[in-house]
Amino acid sequence: MPDEHLTNVFEELNRLSFRRQQLIDKRNILTMLIQFKQNNGQNEQQYSRETEELTEIDEQLKALTQQKLELENLQERSGGSHLIDTTVSSPDSPPPFPAPQVILDVELLPRSSAQTQCPFCHQYITTDVTTKAGSATYIVCLISILFCCIAGCCAIPFCVDGCKDVVHKCPKCRSHIKTCKKL
Repeated sequence: MPDEHLTNVFEELNRLSFRRQQLIDKRNILTMLIQFKQNNGQNEQQYSRETEELTEIDEQLKALTQQKLELENLQERSGGSHLIDTTVSSPDSPPPFPAPQVILDVELLPRSSAQTQCPFCHQYITTDVTTKAGSATYIVCLISILFCCIAGCCAIPFCVDGCKDVVHKCPKCRSHIKTCKKL
């Protein structure tokens, strides 16, 4: 029975924390709205409703904080400190696959898509990879022409990605990161 009571207290604490975060987010949005209206030259009467709503949110936050303190005291008196972090469980063993490798030096990017930090927008991304005809493609084409390649077979290197250069781009800012040349 005490464990069930502690579980109920813990669930109520989680619910209060969630509601508190919602109110904080709403308060931040209202504050930005008021600042926007002030910057656009509106007088205080035009955003008085938002100001009243901010006051109500502050009162609700104070009440939720008081409830949270009461529940935490009740939880401590009941000896339920072990329930504080039950939602986060540590795994017994590491996952069976390795963690993805993030390549920070863009000069070491392979010819395939890779995880890296974009040097332009500084976001951690998986690069978009495209291929384009490079010097190796043209050299293979010229060699096939020299060896009497007929019926347009000299154009085959332009269809094979293995002969082309690989271009890494950031999927977020679309900046060119690196070109891996075949030669």
